[in-house]
Amino acid sequence: MDDPTAGWSALHHGIDASRVPLLRGWLLLMWRLARPLVRLGVPPLAVTVVGAVLAIDAVLLASSEPWVTFGLVLASALCDGLDGAVALLSRQASARGSFADKLADRVADSCFALVLWRCGAPLWLAAVAGSLSLLHELIRAARRGLMLARLTVAERPTRVICTLLAAASAGVSTAAWPPALCAAVWASLGVVGLGQLIRAA
Repeated sequence: MDDPTAGWSALHHGIDASRVPLLRGWLLLMWRLARPLVRLGVPPLAVTVVGAVLAIDAVLLASSEPWVTFGLVLASALCDGLDGAVALLSRQASARGSFADKLADRVADSCFALVLWRCGAPLWLAAVAGSLSLLHELIRAARRGLMLARLTVAERPTRVICTLLAAASAGVSTAAWPPALCAAVWASLGVVGLGQLIRAA
């Protein structure tokens, strides 16, 4: 597909990309970055796996190398956007790839919650944030249908931004409250998002 908006919508249950702020610019960037990978013959599944591995590495380095963790989280998020673009541009989109992408996303979400903890947030608060995100996806998987296309305030960009801010704050200060605030924002938006999903059910 040459239209990144239509391609993304096809992989995301028909969600209207125009409803999501800044999404078109992000998709254009992903398409541009994906083209060299397609020319090199990189399979989309490889990009998916790399994204999950980078998220795991971010957890391992969060307490000692927060700026490296910042880069790893950002790179993992880029992989999450790139794998779909590579799949579409190389015409390798498949149900197996979609399943692998969802699994990698859940691994990354869990890892990002642990990054918040390793950067200084209370473990219980990071666990609540991560659990709410997993609950959102569990509800979507159980209800399916239109629920799969229901957007909330607590989607993956929210989780990534909170994690990046926590890592950046840990890189400039040893204070625990900034990562804790990031975890609290994630958890609070997760509660709001849960309400949005329940009302739509």
